[in-house]
Amino acid sequence: MQDLQDLLKFLIHSPIDFVIVGGFAAVIHGCNQTTRDIDICLTLSNEQIILLQKTLEPINPRHRKQKEKPQFQRDNQNVEKFNNLHLETDLGVLDIITQVEGVGDYYDILKNSQEIELFGGRCFVISLEDLIKAKKTLGRHRDLVIVEELEAIKKENEL
Repeated sequence: MQDLQDLLKFLIHSPIDFVIVGGFAAVIHGCNQTTRDIDICLTLSNEQIILLQKTLEPINPRHRKQKEKPQFQRDNQNVEKFNNLHLETDLGVLDIITQVEGVGDYYDILKNSQEIELFGGRCFVISLEDLIKAKKTLGRHRDLVIVEELEAIKKENEL
């Protein structure tokens, strides 16, 4: 059963350094949308892959898009350079990306991000401005609908 709040709580209390991006970030900024996954941005070095494998092991991560590699487990076969990881876990869907279109890599996103307290821990969320840029760059209908709401939230915050 999917529980994105428990998945995010698990991540926040883990040793993984990340920035929340995507639909859940829009919700954190005040959007009234629903999302079916957690999207996070981080760097994916070999060391980070090993840390992810060890950290995520209790929630049974599985590749969603690479059926030939069903388990994302700690073994030398999985330690390679990834650009993105699309995982399904016992707590829900987790997408791990290294770049956000229209904004840049983890460090570009981190420098403008906001540190927030959530579920008894601290984490970073993509800035409202960068999230708007990213959603505009994607240009999908559902993203453009979210952009309208995010721009209204931004305007309200500026008052």
